[in-house]
Amino acid sequence: MLISGNTHPGRRRKENQDAFIARALWSADRILLAVIDGVGGYAGGEKAAALAKNCIEQYMQMPSGDTMTMLREAVLFANNRIAEERKKDPHTSEMCCVLTAAVADAATASVYYVHVGDTRLYCYRNGQLQKITKDHSFVGIKEDAGEITEQEAMAHPHRNQILREVGALQHRLDDEDFMDYGREPLLPGDLLLLCSDGLTDMITSQQIGHLLSTGQPLVSKVNNLVGLANTNGGHDNITVVLLQHPVTEFNGTMPAGSLKVEETVAVNPPAPKPKKGGRGERMLLMGFLLLLVVAGAGWYFEAPRQAFIHAANPLPLPDTTESSNVVKPTLRETHAAVPGPVAVAAPQTDTLYLSATQNFADIKKHTDSTGKTLVLLPKKMRARFPAISINNRSGHAGDTLLISHLWLNGFETGFEIRLPFVLKTDNVVFENTTTAFRYLVQPNEKHAFLLYMNTAKQ
Repeated sequence: MLISGNTHPGRRRKENQDAFIARALWSADRILLAVIDGVGGYAGGEKAAALAKNCIEQYMQMPSGDTMTMLREAVLFANNRIAEERKKDPHTSEMCCVLTAAVADAATASVYYVHVGDTRLYCYRNGQLQKITKDHSFVGIKEDAGEITEQEAMAHPHRNQILREVGALQHRLDDEDFMDYGREPLLPGDLLLLCSDGLTDMITSQQIGHLLSTGQPLVSKVNNLVGLANTNGGHDNITVVLLQHPVTEFNGTMPAGSLKVEETVAVNPPAPKPKKGGRGERMLLMGFLLLLVVAGAGWYFEAPRQAFIHAANPLPLPDTTESSNVVKPTLRETHAAVPGPVAVAAPQTDTLYLSATQNFADIKKHTDSTGKTLVLLPKKMRARFPAISINNRSGHAGDTLLISHLWLNGFETGFEIRLPFVLKTDNVVFENTTTAFRYLVQPNEKHAFLLYMNTAKQ
């Protein structure tokens, strides 16, 4: 199998927060591939991508169990390592990344993949380009569902807002809302493409397919894809990794120069060399992880202990002594039947980083369709803009609107209401939020605004 990779900062950015992996594994017929896109500012994004790259390579050094499980565990290892490093340095406390990692296995005629975020994995077969992964983003979900065209998605102002990322929270292997993974057939003649959104925001799938269809060497195809993305604007870092499964049957001998990796920008420190006794240490680590799973310990999300803010009357968070390192949200109800706070398990969540105010109609459409709690965080340390606007796009004056399954953290204003509505809330959290609800109505309508905090976590 032939491999080639390239990463470029693009035309608008001086730094490169992307990284990639393209290397043989423990046997010649298995290749490890990954594209990683850092998030969280220059220093944070670069560090997160480097950590993910090094963790995945380190974890996949020696075979241990089935390939699919190993790849999932490698991404989990990277996630929890980044989450730990976030706590050590305030300058990188927002760092995370998105990635797509894959193992191409010629022996089993399979490609195993793990995916988090909006990087992508494609398969080019018999002249057709097939997208294997699904983007974890509002715009990607709409595009995959056929609600908007590829061109509309590429031009969408919110195309870079992601719903899942690696490193923001501690995760366990059985967390269903963390990673997508799967196995696809790998046939002779197949061409695998892994790329960051710096490519797919600039080049259409038709253009990608055209460049892959040429008879040029693999390295030329990689560089032509990067070059066209830069020609079309190069708004973001661009990373491309290609693997060619030859049409002829693999005979166990790698032709000279076939394992070729080219990198124009060295964005990451080299992976650490294996220490002596590394296999024993790895088996010890695997045994320890298995013990944690059996004991039910795992990794958990450790949130800062902050007060949850009520819209009108702030309620202090009661003193509680946790029996573990899990910080659980507190449930308060306005009904007298509930005697005090009730601890509840952390919900399944999606995460969205905001750089501008979102309309309530778009947020509600997502929470209604997924049934998951949506965590809203500002892209920068603290947002001065309202997280959500409720206006004439959200409904008609006097309507009753249900706000549910939301967790807002780090906004000066949670909701800005511009029409008189009756609002009901269910499972809503305000953390580090100065004003939960700010309503802007005409003087003669000031009494038309009602708020019912129904089973809301304050």
